[in-house]
Amino acid sequence: MKAHVANPPQIDELEKLSRYTTLPVLLDLLKRQRLVLLDPKSWEDKNDSGVMLEYKRRKDAARLFAICFSWGDETIHQWKAFADGISGCCIEFDAQRLISRLREVEDVRFRCIKYLRLNELKDAEIPVDDMPFIKRWPYRCEDEFRVIWEGASKDAFFEIPIDLSMINKVTLNQRMPAQVYATIRDYLREAFDHPDKRISHSTLYENSRWLKKFQRE
Repeated sequence: MKAHVANPPQIDELEKLSRYTTLPVLLDLLKRQRLVLLDPKSWEDKNDSGVMLEYKRRKDAARLFAICFSWGDETIHQWKAFADGISGCCIEFDAQRLISRLREVEDVRFRCIKYLRLNELKDAEIPVDDMPFIKRWPYRCEDEFRVIWEGASKDAFFEIPIDLSMINKVTLNQRMPAQVYATIRDYLREAFDHPDKRISHSTLYENSRWLKKFQRE
């Protein structure tokens, strides 16, 4: 039986890649202009981290680091799982510019995640090199694009220098109070050209345009 899998776009067709994270991570990225890849052993999804660690063992890699993005649209899951609370944020990158940068970095691999049901998994059919890019079917709503680096390193992380101009926009969690958002927005303005078009407050939990469709005069 053919496996039922999510069908992401081809790499060269991706238009945006969104990083759901927190304000401290955003500020670090803007200050140092680095993407930081971390050890997956700390991930909450132990199915995912367990597969990553098994891949590392089979490849006999001294170090394995990863960072995750989403190629899909905004969802409540993305915010709740990765950017919840008043410090949550979403950094949207120009996909092709980011991918071009990734292709320049030695020992970096990247791919859209393939999602499989448990009863569709047959261990003998899974090439080792595919292991970091397979997740369980219940996570398919993440539309994940994963970047990994493996090699020898004494550091607890791996960094990739980037140009801030490849960031399309930054969206701050709607749970951030309005006065705090105004302060953070003003602080972030210095990092961007045309900041009013590139920094916004999420409307996920309350969208005036949506509500007006149901309201009557």
